[in-house]
Parts: sequence; structure tokens; C-alpha cells
Amino acid sequence: MKNLIVSGLAVVGAWSVLGKLGGGSRCPEATRNITVNTRNRQIAIDRFMYGPLNPALPSKDYWLKLASVWNKGSRITDVQIREAKSARCGNCGVFDISPGMRKCLPPIDTADDYDSFAVETDAVLGYCWAHHFKCASTRTCKTWVSDGPIRSNARSPLGK
Repeated sequence: MKNLIVSGLAVVGAWSVLGKLGGGSRCPEATRNITVNTRNRQIAIDRFMYGPLNPALPSKDYWLKLASVWNKGSRITDVQIREAKSARCGNCGVFDISPGMRKCLPPIDTADDYDSFAVETDAVLGYCWAHHFKCASTRTCKTWVSDGPIRSNARSPLGK
């Protein structure tokens, strides 16, 4: 239950920030500042299980741990692991790949090794409004939200 509360607070915090952006097309700081992006991404890794490190590998331990977050108190089944694997940043409700956000993202040739590796493994880079960093579509975290990604400027906080 504690993990769900912390996860819920992260999402509520994201929507609070979204409301404060209104009225302009300002790009989030993490899209302009690699130090901020790296710090926020590390927080997502440490506190919210952003991963797996290499989505192209099986990463069985990672998926088992993530499935256990969503299925507290039960023995984890293969079905639950498959379900956890289906909840990726690329279909998360706070993953922004709108045209406005794409203009905010720096060219891939200026990306750090982590983001470059993500793109080399067929990930789409977007922006995570829950944790405020450039995010790879093939990864996930324990604060995943349904109904994504954000594809239109109308749905993006940048377009509001």
C-alpha cells in the first residue's frame, strides 16, 4: 500500500506541476539542462524503479520485482509479469511525445549515453511529466498511468 501511495503522490505532483505551466509553450528545464535531466532520471531509477537498464534483454529479476509492486501479497505468475511488461513508458499517460514536446527535446547527437542507447534500441524519447526527465518508450516504472501516451499538443501541458 505504501508504494501505491508514493506512486499516487508522484502522479498527483506531476499534474500539479502541469497546472502551473499553463499559458505558454515553455520547455521543461530537464529538456534543456542535462544535469537536471540526469538527476531526475536517477531519482526515478532509485525510487520508482525506472528501467529495465536494457529493455532488449529478458531482465527477469526487474520484471518480477515490478510485477510484485502491482500485485502485493500474491505469488507472482507469468501472466502478471507479462502484464507488467505491457505497461511501458510508450503507453503511459504522462509520457509526452506531442509535436510541441518534440521541439523541446534536443537532437539525439547531443544526448548522453543513456538516451543514445535507448534510441539505438528502437525506443522513442519523450518526456515524463511524473518524474521530469527525458524518458525512453521501452522502459517503465512503478508510477505508470494508463491512457497514454500524450500525442497531441491539445493533451500536452505545453499546449495548454
